[in-house]
Amino acid sequence: MTDLYTVLGVKRTAARKDIHKAYRKKAKAAHPDSGGSVEAFNELVLAYSVLADEQCRTHYDETGEINPPRPDNFTGGAIEIIAEKLGLVIHAEQDLVTMDVGRLIEQAIRDDIAARKESVTHQQRAGERLAALRARTKRKADGDADHLVARVLDWHEVAIQKHIKKHEESIRFLERALVILNDYSFTDDLAAQQAEEVTGALNDILVALDELAAVLNSSPTRADAMPQGAGPTAFG
Repeated sequence: MTDLYTVLGVKRTAARKDIHKAYRKKAKAAHPDSGGSVEAFNELVLAYSVLADEQCRTHYDETGEINPPRPDNFTGGAIEIIAEKLGLVIHAEQDLVTMDVGRLIEQAIRDDIAARKESVTHQQRAGERLAALRARTKRKADGDADHLVARVLDWHEVAIQKHIKKHEESIRFLERALVILNDYSFTDDLAAQQAEEVTGALNDILVALDELAAVLNSSPTRADAMPQGAGPTAFG
């Protein structure tokens, strides 16, 4: 297999951000949907996955062996969330140019986090009420008979704890998804560059106008510039 650094077109001393930038640039042309081959694209993905991971990159530099990182369950759960959100974007049938995909996905994830945190808070309050109710629940007659109401309360307590655990785990996955998304951009590089050029040009114009205003404000008026006692000229 070709050297991984050669695949990405970067030096062996390249920083992680440069590796990421090189991957994004090459992935557009290498993707099968853009006319690239599946083999070349898979090779590019493999090179990026190894060199973007600090431990895998160190192992490759020292031994030449390629051991791509294996996502743990934590990262896998976060990837599933991102896949779900991207699926909504893909099937939305809207022009991607008019969509801020990154912001939309991030906001959707943050909304999910807020909703799940609210649900956890609600369940915690329910648990407190259950504990208070359990303390007040007593059988009217003593005996060895099964305490049926206590068993019902136990069932509710287990259900509440399961609900809290489930949502707290989901929150961790969602927060991990935000961290992963922070390394990616869904903007058109050309459009972003053009926007930066327009912004720069506008700033240059504003600076020039400020300089012109300063010159005009510091220049003497026509009346002040005329000699004392001089009358109006033919031009007024």
